[in-house]
Amino acid sequence: MPRRVPPEIIDERHARLLRRVNEISMDKYQRYLGQRMQVLVEGPSRKNLARLEGRTRCNKIVILEGSERHRGQLLDLEIKRVGCYTLYGDPAILGLD
Repeated sequence: MPRRVPPEIIDERHARLLRRVNEISMDKYQRYLGQRMQVLVEGPSRKNLARLEGRTRCNKIVILEGSERHRGQLLDLEIKRVGCYTLYGDPAILGLD
């Protein structure tokens, strides 16, 4: 194409698009905050080996505290915090509400 978009404009557009995508994702993940969800514990977190990572029934990634004995287990967690693409949960103690 004879008239190319300058790289700085391309970079600015990409950054603006990424910010918007992250905002939308964060808004969608907010609905999980405070919910109890069942999570299949898969193993250590990819970003923090001191924590575990699992997936909900709707395929959302959840980071939690635990040990190797939890790997492969289904745990009920309460979602305490959310990120753009990750949920953070604590074991839910049922029946104490």
